[in-house]
Amino acid sequence: MKCYKGSAILATDYYPFLYKRPVFSPSASFPSTTISYPARTRFLSTRIQARLTQDDPVKQSEDLSFYDLLGVTESVTLPEIKQAYKQLARKYHPDVSPPDQVEEYTDRFIRVQEAYETLSDPRRRVLYDRDLSMGFSFSFSGRRRNRYDEVYSYAHPSSSAFSRI
Repeated sequence: MKCYKGSAILATDYYPFLYKRPVFSPSASFPSTTISYPARTRFLSTRIQARLTQDDPVKQSEDLSFYDLLGVTESVTLPEIKQAYKQLARKYHPDVSPPDQVEEYTDRFIRVQEAYETLSDPRRRVLYDRDLSMGFSFSFSGRRRNRYDEVYSYAHPSSSAFSRI
């Protein structure tokens, strides 16, 4: 036991239940794996489980850029963006989704709608292209644009999308 300014810090030998090693148990469907962290206390027993799945289509769509999500190239025109959006909106609309996949289709529909809103607005598209060229991908993130994003893109033309033209 060590004491620091009146508070005692106990060694891990006194609380072995806090430092248990995880138990790996592979399931029948690979690559899913169940990892359990057993922890036993004097009064209750707690079991924590985590599952890793790589087959989630919504998770895979998070890694895509807006262009990839809509299935268009970066040199696409506004009518082509509208056409791609309409096709995907009809496909992933929650009203036409299968009953067992409503949540997945709703998430995908929201992502397609955000991609369309960004790419159909010329100002937002320039900012998105600038961020994408710098290696940032703020698609589907909590980051909100602020007024300095647009000011910065006009004040520093080397960082804007127009510098590549």
